[in-house]
Amino acid sequence: MDHVDEAIVEQLETDGRLSHLAIAERVGISRVAVATRLQRLVASGQVEVRGVVHPAVLQRGTVAYFRLAVDGPAAPVAAELAARDDMPLVSLVTGSYDLVAEVRTASAARVDEVAGTLRALPRVRTAEVLSYVEVLRDVVGPTGEVGHTLDDTDIALLAALQDDGRASYVDLAAGVGLSPAGARRRVLRLLEGNVVRVGVVVRQTGRDPMLGLGVRLTGPHEPVVEALLARPAVLFAARTLGAFDLLLTLRAHAADHLAELLDAIRALPGVHDVESWSHLHVVKESYASTEVIARRSSTDGTT
Repeated sequence: MDHVDEAIVEQLETDGRLSHLAIAERVGISRVAVATRLQRLVASGQVEVRGVVHPAVLQRGTVAYFRLAVDGPAAPVAAELAARDDMPLVSLVTGSYDLVAEVRTASAARVDEVAGTLRALPRVRTAEVLSYVEVLRDVVGPTGEVGHTLDDTDIALLAALQDDGRASYVDLAAGVGLSPAGARRRVLRLLEGNVVRVGVVVRQTGRDPMLGLGVRLTGPHEPVVEALLARPAVLFAARTLGAFDLLLTLRAHAADHLAELLDAIRALPGVHDVESWSHLHVVKESYASTEVIARRSSTDGTT
């Protein structure tokens, strides 16, 4: 990706359904150029734009982050974890641990069961777990509380958005038996209700290094969080219980930029210390659910 592609992706990280015209006005190129570049990025596999359903809607509102140390090669263990339906993210990393994985499941008890299963794997030496208290930013999925009653049409729209987050309202309407205006109203309601977020997954390239950070604080989290969320390079931020108070993912277009960001975070008042690890190879990053979306008369949960 060049700097124009990167600017387009940054706009889609704000809203994956932004029109080509809106992106063009913000980036400073023509609408046709935006459409051409975005089509190329998607076709190459570098970028995916998908609707990600809130974990609570899928009855997977309990989310945790595992860091694993293994004996011997880590890639086979990562491949085994990637085959699990409850792990949308698996990545090989540097540092004291060899790989990380995110687990989305129904309860804390189920997270405990997963921890036991991982620790029992033949070559897993250590499996450390961080429980999410609150997801503060996620450029892929929805955050915060969700409350919405789903019917069959909503479920069909969610499935279509998981396949293609930028599907036109005409195409969405044809798939669910609505008018384009009706499909638009439904989609906007689902987006505004935090049921789904149309997010961007950027596949790693040599120019886009990613860094995971575990941050320990000396006091209240609010001022540190405010400073962190002011930085666009922070793709993901969550408050956690366990070894760290905050868990972050940073992405930059060069390693020296990441070094600057890391030093800036270390210098924030209220930050006690920071542990970092580089993502060497993201083995799996897929937030689309292959299961039938759980229908509920009402949903109320947090990630």
